[in-house]
Amino acid sequence: MIMKGEERVIRIATQSTDLILQTAPNGRLYQSYLGERLLNEADIRNLPYFIARPASDGAVTPRGWEVYPGSGGEDYFESALTMQHTDGNMTTILKYVSHTVNRIDTNVTETVIRLKNEVYPVEVTLYYMAYQEEDVIKTRSEIRHQKKKPVNINRYASSMLYFESPAYYLNEFSGDWAKEAQLSSQKLEFGKKIIDTKLGSRAAMHAYPFFQVGFGEEIKENQGNVLAGTIAWTGNFRFTFEIDNVANLRIISGINPYASNYELKPGAVFETPEFIFTLSNKGVRKASRNLHNWARNYQLKDGKGDRLTLLNNWESTAFDFDEKILSDLMLEAKELGVDMFLLDDGWFGNKYPRINDYAGLGD
Repeated sequence: MIMKGEERVIRIATQSTDLILQTAPNGRLYQSYLGERLLNEADIRNLPYFIARPASDGAVTPRGWEVYPGSGGEDYFESALTMQHTDGNMTTILKYVSHTVNRIDTNVTETVIRLKNEVYPVEVTLYYMAYQEEDVIKTRSEIRHQKKKPVNINRYASSMLYFESPAYYLNEFSGDWAKEAQLSSQKLEFGKKIIDTKLGSRAAMHAYPFFQVGFGEEIKENQGNVLAGTIAWTGNFRFTFEIDNVANLRIISGINPYASNYELKPGAVFETPEFIFTLSNKGVRKASRNLHNWARNYQLKDGKGDRLTLLNNWESTAFDFDEKILSDLMLEAKELGVDMFLLDDGWFGNKYPRINDYAGLGD
C-alpha cells in the first residue's frame, strides 16, 4: 500500500498487469489504473483520483471510476449494487474502511477491501486474488447488513472494470446443439451491450459465459491489447458493456439480476460468484494461454495429471452401426491407447429402431 496524503493506494499486481485502486478525499474507492504493469512507484503516486475525462458535468461534480458504486448516487450509469433499504430508500454510497493483503504463497496474493455505508449499516467486502505467473486476477464481492429487518437486493455485481480507449471490439460466443461456440465480433458503440442467459443451470446453451474485448483495434490472434474474462457460475449470468458519453467503457460481470430479487436477512452474507480475467498485449493467444495455465494450476482437479481418453462412436457412426462396426472401433481404439469407449445414441429400440432423431426414443 502507498500513502498519498490521507489517501490510500491499493496495488493489485501480476507479473505483467497492474490494477490500481485509490481512495479519494470523499472517502470512496476508485479505479485509477488497469493495464500493463507500471515500472516506477512514482507513476503509481501520480495517478489521479478521478478520471481525466469525466462526464460533461464533471466540473460541477468530480466523478471517477468507482470500484463498487451503489445506486442513487451522482453516477447515472449502471451500478454494481442496488439495494432497497427498509425505509424504501434506494441510495447506497459505499466508503473505504480498511484493507488487508494476504500472501497465499509465492505466486498468489489476496487483497481484501472493506467498504461501508455511513447512513445505513451496510457493508461490502471485495476480494481480489492475483496470480503472478499466470497473469490472472480473480475477484468477487460479499454483501451484508446489520439492520433489524431484511432488505431486498436485486443487483449484486461480482466485478466492475473501467477502460479508456479510442475504440472497443467485442468477441462473444453463442450456439446450440451441434453448433456450439459460434464466434461473432462487433465494435462497441455508445450505450449498452449485454451478454446474458435466463436458462437457469444450463447457462451455456445459447450464450457462453466468457468474452474477449480488444482495445483500439479489432481482436487479433497474436497482437493487440485484449481483455479475456469469464465467470465461475453455472446459472443465469450477465455481462454488461456500457460506453458512456465520453467514450469510456465499463464492464459489469455477475449474476443476472433478471427475476433475481434476493431478501438478505440481518447478519447473513450474500456472496457473488468469482469473475476471472486476464490482460494480454499480444492478442488472444496469450490471453487464452494465461487462462489455460491458471485453470490447470488452480481450478481443475489434478490439472497437471494424466487424463483418461475416451472414444465416442457418434462422430464415426451416428445411428448406423451394428455389433461388428462397434467391435472394430473398440479394437482400433485399444491399439491407439484409448482408455474408455462410449456407446452413444441409437443402441436401443429393437421393435422400433432408433434410426433418426424422430424414431425410437421413449419406446
